[in-house]
Amino acid sequence: MARHDVVQEAFTELAPHYEEAMDHELGSFLGLSYMEFVETLLQAPAVKEGGLILDVATGTALIPRRLVDKVRGLTRVVGLDITPAMLQEAQARLPSRDSSSAISLVCASGMDMPFAHAVFDLVVCGFGTHHMELSRMLSEMRRVLKRGGNLVLVDAGMPTWWRSMWARVLLKAGLLVYRLGHRNARAQAEVAAFASVRTAGEWHTLLVHAGFVDVDIAESHTRRSWYPHALTMRAVAGAGSDL
Repeated sequence: MARHDVVQEAFTELAPHYEEAMDHELGSFLGLSYMEFVETLLQAPAVKEGGLILDVATGTALIPRRLVDKVRGLTRVVGLDITPAMLQEAQARLPSRDSSSAISLVCASGMDMPFAHAVFDLVVCGFGTHHMELSRMLSEMRRVLKRGGNLVLVDAGMPTWWRSMWARVLLKAGLLVYRLGHRNARAQAEVAAFASVRTAGEWHTLLVHAGFVDVDIAESHTRRSWYPHALTMRAVAGAGSDL
């Protein structure tokens, strides 16, 4: 996991063209546009009217904007991101007074959220978990979710065969070459984040240990068999200390 300052520097540089960069990267790996990815993410679970939703690592707040368009009677969507420049871009893209009044933007870490226990009905995060320490992040997500609340995460997942000894050696060498050839903050942040990429089975274990039940993980197809898969993870906040 990269240091906070490296992640902030990387995404400060990326903020003005974040959505275009995501569109290119998702298209290259998965054959999906960024908007198609967001629409897929929001298909399930159904969001009830009046629900309170948190989008972790919100970036330019595309997910909150689409949620406001999609769900009538929505009380509020909170977009949380650690990078102020991202939230400035998000604020500039809020469409109208009526829509923007339903969206709140908060600058904070997904590993240390400034919210009370058990306040959200749904927590989502799209391609942001690999920049965080996963156990700590999931503990915070469980803390702020109501019992029975829904969690939906999408991120890159490691193919199981990458855990073999020879694959580890190849990956280590490849990351070293990439780091030496790319000195910008984004590249350094992504290399550091590779330690938080997990297999579907490892994610399942992490979610259960964090207090989630009814865990369902779907793996996408990729353009190349050796690429990371996109994992769509859905779970429900189980019994816990809803203080």
